Amino acid sequence: MANELQATPPPACQRCGSPLTAEYHFCPNCAQEWRAPAQSLGPAPEPVFDADTRIRRRSGEVYVVFTQYLFALLAALILIFLFGLRNSAGRGFPVYEYLILNEILAGLVTVWVVYRYRYIIRPFFNLAGLMTPTFLLGLLLLPVMIGCEWIYNEILGSLLMGLKPLLAAGADTVRTQSIEHVVPTVLLMCLLPAITEEIACRAFMFTSLQKSLSVMGAAFWSSVLFATLHCSLFEFPMWVVFGLYLCWVTYRTKSVIPAIIIHCLYNYFMIFLLPAHHTVR
Repeated sequence: MANELQATPPPACQRCGSPLTAEYHFCPNCAQEWRAPAQSLGPAPEPVFDADTRIRRRSGEVYVVFTQYLFALLAALILIFLFGLRNSAGRGFPVYEYLILNEILAGLVTVWVVYRYRYIIRPFFNLAGLMTPTFLLGLLLLPVMIGCEWIYNEILGSLLMGLKPLLAAGADTVRTQSIEHVVPTVLLMCLLPAITEEIACRAFMFTSLQKSLSVMGAAFWSSVLFATLHCSLFEFPMWVVFGLYLCWVTYRTKSVIPAIIIHCLYNYFMIFLLPAHHTVR
């Protein structure tokens, strides 16, 4: 047993080069003191890393999936510039068409994510979670969230008076075309984004980040990634808050279905029911 606990000795003495053996605590040739390092009986203490290093070591797949969604955003932008601008006939940048194409490409990425990480995502569809107090409370908090969005946009509009006409013009275009194409808008800009983003950001990213961060840390970091995917600098704080709100719903209900329903209703209100200059997506 003692021999098993002995570490493998170095091949030779550092002073005279003679072979060493764990049987002695010195070199038999020159008497240079030497002790074999004892082998630890317990597990080695885990090294301390910062948050980003822990995420890369334990939850590195989160960054991989996040990059794939960014590539989908870039691919939609490139395709619109190549083909959409030719058919716009001087109407400017086709914002509505870009949003539709972006959601379709993001949906294709989500199909791959569901297949590749099905062992992580499948448990969030085992329960409906629709009869839980958390889901009911989440529905009651939805008007509060929309009201905060409205107040935030009012404050932002008053502070950025120079950009307000430009932002309102794009929002007016999206809202007008959404009303003209209600069914595609509801399916591709309300329901599809809710499904893809909740699967990606809550069922996958939020869960994977809990391997390297606390629940609060995982909720915050996944919400930051969620807000980044919307590519809106002015709306970034509200998207982070909305992401935290949906993380809370998902964590308490143990299901992603309530978050999908709340997210879909939020998208619908943002597009159809609020004034045009408050429209986000």
